[in-house]
Amino acid sequence: MRTIWNYVLLAFCAGLLLGAWIGVYHERTVFHQFWAHGPDTQKILARLSEKLNLTPQQEQEVQLVLEAKREKILSLHRQMISQFEELRLSMRADMAKILTPDQEAKFTRMTQEWDKRHHLILPNSQARVSSTTVLSSQ
Repeated sequence: MRTIWNYVLLAFCAGLLLGAWIGVYHERTVFHQFWAHGPDTQKILARLSEKLNLTPQQEQEVQLVLEAKREKILSLHRQMISQFEELRLSMRADMAKILTPDQEAKFTRMTQEWDKRHHLILPNSQARVSSTTVLSSQ
């Protein structure tokens, strides 16, 4: 009897972990898809129309507002990414100055691995300069 409960507990924990992993992966994908393409104005409009009982005239006006602000949101996000990348690469360059040549080589490998992992999450983000470029240019 105890063995059956061990299997039930094992199956429950495996399901819990798998569900959590799928949830995190889905959330990351949806979040980054949003920033790659901007807000889905049709989905937002449909939700607002349903919840607020918008008239056809209001739907048209809301659609215009959403489309006008969508480009501004994407523009601001691109600007923030650019500033973040500058700061991140500057931080890496400053840290590399402190390290010994052996540590710097390890640091470069670490940052390359980190960048590779995150490029998979952000496939449509702006082209990034690798840490190797920054570190080797010093």
